[in-house]
Amino acid sequence: MCILSSCGDFLKEVSQDEFEPKTAIAYQELLNGEGYSTTICLDPITDVLSDDVEGVQGQSYNYTDENLAHRAVYTWQPNMYLLLADYDMTSLLHAYQNLYKCIMACNLVIDGLTDADGTEDEKAQTRGEALSLRAYYYFLLVNMYSMPYNCPGNTPETLLGVPLVIEPEIKDEGIARNTVAEVYAQICKDIEEACRLLDDKASNNIGLFRINYVGAHLLASRIYLYMENWDKVIEHVNTALTNAPALVDLTTYQLSNTFLPQYSTNNIISRDFPEVIFINGGVTGRIKTEATLIKVSESRSDGGLLSLYEPSDARKGIFFSEMNMYYKYWMAKRGTQEQGFVWRTAELYLNRAEAYAGKYAAGDNSCGQKSADDLDALRSKRLSDFTAYTLTTPEDLIEFCHEERRRELCFESHRWFDLRRYGMPSIKHSWYDASGNRTVYTLKERDLGYALPIPQDAMDTNSALKQNELAPERIGEMN
Repeated sequence: MCILSSCGDFLKEVSQDEFEPKTAIAYQELLNGEGYSTTICLDPITDVLSDDVEGVQGQSYNYTDENLAHRAVYTWQPNMYLLLADYDMTSLLHAYQNLYKCIMACNLVIDGLTDADGTEDEKAQTRGEALSLRAYYYFLLVNMYSMPYNCPGNTPETLLGVPLVIEPEIKDEGIARNTVAEVYAQICKDIEEACRLLDDKASNNIGLFRINYVGAHLLASRIYLYMENWDKVIEHVNTALTNAPALVDLTTYQLSNTFLPQYSTNNIISRDFPEVIFINGGVTGRIKTEATLIKVSESRSDGGLLSLYEPSDARKGIFFSEMNMYYKYWMAKRGTQEQGFVWRTAELYLNRAEAYAGKYAAGDNSCGQKSADDLDALRSKRLSDFTAYTLTTPEDLIEFCHEERRRELCFESHRWFDLRRYGMPSIKHSWYDASGNRTVYTLKERDLGYALPIPQDAMDTNSALKQNELAPERIGEMN
């Protein structure tokens, strides 16, 4: 049985005459409703896999079945699916199925537009959006369920990726996994065509809930960053920045609720934040760091996230709300709006800064200051007591790029993926039981746990799907 059988009802529905799209406008409506993930949480777990979180002893009433179930994910257990099944919470791991359902909608649109009625401009716009989405969904899949593109000691041609499905038909036979190289090749093909199709739509105002050409070029720069193709990163950032929103000066920015940032309406992950290029996704099912047994990491000795902000950094007071509770900080980037993620201008500067730093490390000395200039452009809008970065060694510059990326993009589904491409360092997570006993779990350097296990129900419905090599059960140490 095909891994895409979960989309069966949807496909049957649109195949009936009364539902079958005939025009480019109808295919755009189909894409808006089924291709865009407006209500789906595409990534409910990776934020709590990273070093941006740590354990905390809650109150007795915090030890609910739901919060206890999070332990299986938070401690990188290879059998997390079975452990979550004990709590009837396997939906936390349904990103795999949800992403393929969205991909199937994109496939239907891309295929159907060929013979659809409508203007060439209408078809190009919709096709460009569908290709961008498909590229993004495969980018998420291959970075969740495969080892990284730049995996040490391996090549992408030898690493198992995810099954590539780019046609709308449902197949009864199983679909095997493609290599990481093949998946990235398809991603690059899709996003390059999308950029070409959408470039002529620079003046087309389609709103923040659809991908325009700026968003497509941002996504392209992120993809090439992961591939360490520095010139392509710079090329796409340069194009995007010609029409991207300006960086917001957070030192003067006012949230709608300055006393309790988490209850504001114009936070970072919101349609009202001026830097936003694209916003989408839902939050239902996301593992939180508020009122659970997991909190934002703050220990300076362990390199906790909150310890990295300088005193004059406005981000700490906007991204987090200080609480007088057992967990000290509430992650306030999302506020009261219920959208899952944003793409925003700050990432463009960070992507290009890291690309210039990579070229600097490769011997192009002219790129070192260019990287520093991009970092300064961002930091001058974040720190009230800003001083320019003093260029030294390539190694120091790259490390600073990584730290700045962590400070800026925390809890936006970047950190786990970034740790993977940084060489998969060792991470420790503490867990506290209701009596205050602390157990420490370790994700080792280059651990197999850096690739998530494919959900069992996906394995059950695709006979050709091969499971990732899994680490042994992760046993914690009492500390």
